Amino acid sequence: MGISIHRGADGPTDRDGPAARRLPRPLPWGAIIALTAALALHWALAAAWPSTAFSLSSLLLFGALLLLVGRISAAGLILLLPLVITRGATLVSLLVIEAGAYMPEVNQQGVPGDASASFVAFTAIFFLIFALVFRRCERWFLAYARSPLLDQVVAWLGWPVVGLCTALGALAFLHGMQSGFPLLAGVDRFLYRREYSSGLVLILLDNKFLFAAMLGAIAFAPRYQPLLKTAAILTFLALTALYFLFGDKFFTILAEVAFFAMPLLLVRQGRLAGTMLRLAVPVAALLCAALGATLYIYSGYGRLPLDRTVTLVGERIAGQGELWFVASRDARRVTHWDAHLVARNLDTLGDKSPPATAFANGVETYYFIQRYAPAALADSFRKNGGWVQLTMGTEAMALVMFGYVGVAVVMVVLGVLVAFAALYLRRAFESAFPLSLFFAVWTFLQVYFSAQQASLWSIAAPGQINRLLLFVTIEIILLAINRAQIRVGWDRARAAIFAARRTA
Repeated sequence: MGISIHRGADGPTDRDGPAARRLPRPLPWGAIIALTAALALHWALAAAWPSTAFSLSSLLLFGALLLLVGRISAAGLILLLPLVITRGATLVSLLVIEAGAYMPEVNQQGVPGDASASFVAFTAIFFLIFALVFRRCERWFLAYARSPLLDQVVAWLGWPVVGLCTALGALAFLHGMQSGFPLLAGVDRFLYRREYSSGLVLILLDNKFLFAAMLGAIAFAPRYQPLLKTAAILTFLALTALYFLFGDKFFTILAEVAFFAMPLLLVRQGRLAGTMLRLAVPVAALLCAALGATLYIYSGYGRLPLDRTVTLVGERIAGQGELWFVASRDARRVTHWDAHLVARNLDTLGDKSPPATAFANGVETYYFIQRYAPAALADSFRKNGGWVQLTMGTEAMALVMFGYVGVAVVMVVLGVLVAFAALYLRRAFESAFPLSLFFAVWTFLQVYFSAQQASLWSIAAPGQINRLLLFVTIEIILLAINRAQIRVGWDRARAAIFAARRTA
């Protein structure tokens, strides 16, 4: 990659590349106002006349919200995909709950209500704030993301990264062959991780999103040779099959696929719809495999009849939205301040093991386990010592602690935090430097877990903040190196042009 005065990030007159040269479209304020009004009216109607029809219309409004986020920032929507998946799944879950599904984890029977309507309204606050912040700051975060020196280093690291992922996968496969795979042995995946797994296998399973992002950055970057790109794709597919064998389920695999596809979608964000259509068939095949593995797990690894399997899957689907359902039914307050729960959440920050303290203090989703779970199930959660918890607790915990106004404030804060984490990830994908990708994916996942599980410690514990400050320091050093090299190249180009003109 040479120094040029005419193109991209290499040119002295255009430091931010072709993406920055495109004039941004005006913000669709009319559509934002119209959607806000529709969401408010929809919630009011659902509260006044509870019906499953409003659960269905909530899904339609969620689709309209995603289209609007894509209009504001296509890149932002791409990087938001893991949260789009979980929020969409929660709305499907609430549809099932409000149609009357039983929720064994909280021992409640679903009934029609306004849970879906309120959830999509708060999701809109979250996603719209995210999109507006992301769009406003994207150009700043892309400045000097690449340089000829960094591009050369990235090119050298292509094969080592694929080789590392392949080696980890091969060693994990050998360990599974010796000790048995949870999917084939009929062992609960959490029990396997706690009792039978090795440190190497845990490294692979706990960092699957990181490996997916790094392999995607190689597979879909034009700078690499076709053989290397093919090797990256095959390695990703092999690792995904391995995750099935180790018991990972549908939504985990779906999120992993999203991280792998992000680099491709970012490169083609100008023609996102066409790219998504072309990816539909291979993605659908992969998801069908994930769904099949999930059904096999819920069938007791092939031991249960079909009707019992379908019932268990339905209860699992209901589990995605059950916390918001019970919170929106039992904690219907406009404003509130639960000083006791706030204090117990803050206590987790200074502890050496925040997850263990959160479990002991009964905060995050553990609050709902203690309050709603049947005795036998609650005992099972306690025996697991915090290894297993319920899902999608942030909105529900915010409602219990702060009321509806507090949920809105929390969604605004999360929208800003997720936007900056996604911007960091955007910059890392632009540079494709594996170390930056490691830092960016780690940062994104900490905010992601906070947005999913009401985990304050994952973004505010001193240890987490210290790690983030270290990442920022390293990124500033990389920024300075990139900027210095590009500036030197520009100066040399200007000097050469000046000398040529004098000679002429």
